Amino acid sequence: MSAAEVQEFLARLEVSEAEDDRYRGTCYPGWPGRAFGGQLAAQSLRAAASTVSAEFVPWSIHAYFHAPVRANEPIDYVVRRVKDGRTTATRQVMVEQDGKLRVTAMVAMGVPGTGPQHQFTPPAVPEPTALAPLERLLEPTIVSPDQDHVALGYPAEALVELRVVPIDLDTAGEGTFARRIWMRVLPDIPDDPVTVAAALAYLSDISLGTTALEPHGGRSALTDLQLGAIELALWFTRPARLSEWILFSQDSAYAGLGHGLSHGAFFTASGDVIGIAVQNALMRGPQ
Repeated sequence: MSAAEVQEFLARLEVSEAEDDRYRGTCYPGWPGRAFGGQLAAQSLRAAASTVSAEFVPWSIHAYFHAPVRANEPIDYVVRRVKDGRTTATRQVMVEQDGKLRVTAMVAMGVPGTGPQHQFTPPAVPEPTALAPLERLLEPTIVSPDQDHVALGYPAEALVELRVVPIDLDTAGEGTFARRIWMRVLPDIPDDPVTVAAALAYLSDISLGTTALEPHGGRSALTDLQLGAIELALWFTRPARLSEWILFSQDSAYAGLGHGLSHGAFFTASGDVIGIAVQNALMRGPQ
């Protein structure tokens, strides 16, 4: 991949400083006319990280989506410095458009230390080279295959590759549903903690929001539902090279009353946990 393609991907995660503790960005669509939630989270994290010194690395982000954000239009990220400690820092990011609050994010950052260690064992799955690449990231219910989704403002799929492990839907009603996807960013992006955390936020929302739909036939079988992110939370555990394969192991413990909860853990090919994500998604029928 060329340097231009590296910059094209990194530009999705970037914001520019407009004034003190106020940043500006734009987002691609994740749904017709609406900004992609994973990109909003990534840019919120980048804005927060811009207000601390380099030794502070992202620990977590909790984003709450209050109202839709229009895609491909200016978005303001207003950072409030909640805490500046010796080894920890907390920021609140208010995401605004046209002066109206659309998203609120809390970001925790800290200086790495030492202590006890443990982690989940990664699931046994086929190697990514044994699986076929996913041809389209976008569901046909969002943009039909005969439309030029890049011309419509959606991100080019050439920058991210997904390979999906076949799902065993026979166990979906037994509380054991799991969805596993190998992912990688095709450009060789930097592996610093802020870039990795922002990219994981971006990658998480490609599939996590619909994981709770999969036991019920997926988005294409449930076209009458009102869908959207309510909350997205991520914890970042260690840096990794995202241009190498990572496994996003996802499950959904609950869906009901018009929303669904999904959980996911990112593993490197060698089995290290590099991030954990949870999303609460709106899955509501006609009112």
